Amino acid sequence: MILEALLRSRQLRSVQAEGHILWDEFHDPRRRGWDSDALTAAHVSKREREYVYTAIRLWTRGARFVDKTPENCLRVSYLDALFPDATFVFLRRRAADTVSSLMEGWRARPRFVKYRLPEALTGLGELSGNKWSFVLVPGWRDLAGLSLEEICARQYIACNEAVLDARGTIDESRWIDVAYEDLVGAPEAEITRIYGQLGFDLTDATRGFARELAETPTATTLSPPRIEKWREQNPEAVSRILPLVAEVEARLGYDAGSARPT
Repeated sequence: MILEALLRSRQLRSVQAEGHILWDEFHDPRRRGWDSDALTAAHVSKREREYVYTAIRLWTRGARFVDKTPENCLRVSYLDALFPDATFVFLRRRAADTVSSLMEGWRARPRFVKYRLPEALTGLGELSGNKWSFVLVPGWRDLAGLSLEEICARQYIACNEAVLDARGTIDESRWIDVAYEDLVGAPEAEITRIYGQLGFDLTDATRGFARELAETPTATTLSPPRIEKWREQNPEAVSRILPLVAEVEARLGYDAGSARPT
């Protein structure tokens, strides 16, 4: 939702829906022993920097580059090394809704399948096998026998913990926090705030687009956004993993039992 709103600005351009063509060119897990999607500043090579900069110049043609790639939750220091003047926009969301959304995505095969693993996942029932959807988290082999909701919960934990751990290394002026619940509840106000913090002009057309965000599926979603959608989609499965995600939810600023952030 945020990416589509930002791309209404003439000051911003993107490579595509997600920037895998940039980030995976040098660091595909297939060529690194199938470790994970995580990267650090130490992974940036001179050749890679030249490739990324050249590709971005060709796509953006003078505009500022914007990218939304979920795997980049595991790559804050890597991105900071590549783009020392970058602004990070971090969208946080309650675990129950996120895990349920991930589960729906895993089931929507082949749409969100990213990897065919060298080892099979055995705890997913009819989804068992070597197909992996979304972010390949560190230690994924240890999850091979877990249920779908547990794997999705581990994805949520790994991504959010990585961002929270890296948060203190980025200057406040280069970081924007957004709560999904605020974005869905008041999309025009939140998009206006994000534009303002980025220093971009908000047109009437973008305001109109923002007002409709909460009613419209985006290019990478299966249904319109809604708070606590999990209670209709996967109530029993999600309820089982709530103790598992409680600690990282608290770090994100969510109170137990509340649908909205503090």
